[in-house]
Order: sequence, then C-alpha cells, then structure tokens
Amino acid sequence: MRLLAISDIHGKVSSLNSILERTSDHVDAITVSGDISHYGDRDEVQRILGILEGTGVPVYYVLGNCDPKEALGLRPSKAVHLEDRCEEYQGLALTGAGGSMPTPFGTTFERDEEELLSQIVKNLRDCRHEARRLMLVVHNPPYGGIVDRTSFGRHVGSKRLKELILTLSPVAVQCGHIHEAAGVERIGETVVFNPGPAMKGNHALVEVAGDGVRVSLEKV
Repeated sequence: MRLLAISDIHGKVSSLNSILERTSDHVDAITVSGDISHYGDRDEVQRILGILEGTGVPVYYVLGNCDPKEALGLRPSKAVHLEDRCEEYQGLALTGAGGSMPTPFGTTFERDEEELLSQIVKNLRDCRHEARRLMLVVHNPPYGGIVDRTSFGRHVGSKRLKELILTLSPVAVQCGHIHEAAGVERIGETVVFNPGPAMKGNHALVEVAGDGVRVSLEKV
C-alpha cells in the first residue's frame, strides 16, 4: 500500500494542487496531519478537504492547532476524520487526534497533553489494533530526536505520546506542526515521520508492506 502523507497546508491551495498533480494517480490513500487551513473557518477546511476528496482516493485526516475547533464537527462526504474513530483500510487501522499542546501564540485548537492522549486511547478501543497493523495520525509530534526539534534546537514534542508509542508499537506515526522538523526516525519499533509543510511543497510517500514501513520525503 502506498500513502501520500501531507501536513501543514495552511490554506495554500496552489502548493497542495502541485503535490496532488504529481502524486495522486500513484497512491492508494492520503493521510493529512493537520493545519489544513491558516486560521480559517469551518468552510475553508471543508473546501480544502473537497480538493483532496476530488482525487478519488480515500482521505484520512486530523485537524491542527491553526484549524478552527468548530471543524471538529465536520463530516465530509468522503474524507474520514480520525479524531473520534478508528478506520481500517487494506488491513491498516488508522486513528489519531488533532490540535497541539499549548503554544506561546494562543492558537485556535490547543489542548493539554492529557486530553490529547486520552482521545487516542479512547479511539483505540474500536481498533482491535492487536489483530492488525496500526498507524497513528497526529498533529502534535511525540518527543523525539528529529520530528519535534525547533530551529532553536529545542524539543517540544509530547513525552506522553512517546510513551504511548513505545507501549503500542504502531507500525507508523505521522505528525506535523513543527515546519522545520521534517524527517524520519524510529521510536522503539515504530517509524515516526513529519512530512514537512505542504504549504512549501513538502510531502511524504509512505510504503506500507509486510516487511515494514518506508518513508520518502519529497518536495515539489
């Protein structure tokens, strides 16, 4: 299975279209780890999700800290919001949670670490993840070596999320949020990656196979 993984679109439709023109004919599904809009409203989130749905492949997404909280109630016609559910696609169970831990900027969708983790744990009850492969899609990165490191060298990821990853050992975790932290690393047995900001043409192509997960970071 091949996934197109994107994050941090921030409403820049021209960059999104460039990514989709290059990749959408060659992937089985699209995963989006938040910041679909740039402090936009619910209608803007819906409009951008509509562009993704127009590719004709399944779309799975969570919101980011720059998306409006009222978009939590969106139920697009095709795209699947993973915030409160677990969905299976070709034997891969997908779930996650959006928003970010509190920032110095008071953005529109922030939550504390406990709320973030409790939402994921609640969703996992529907996953039967012990019997199948599991992928988490989150906006907030786990505490790590690459995917949560700011340009000042500070690590701002969630230590509780890292602990959960070490406990569950999902095959992959997709995050975003820290634009300068595009990269791929391992936390325990799990491949963790930040595709980088789609607003600048960054994205990742993810191969999920029986022998593991391979992530290629790309840019248009």
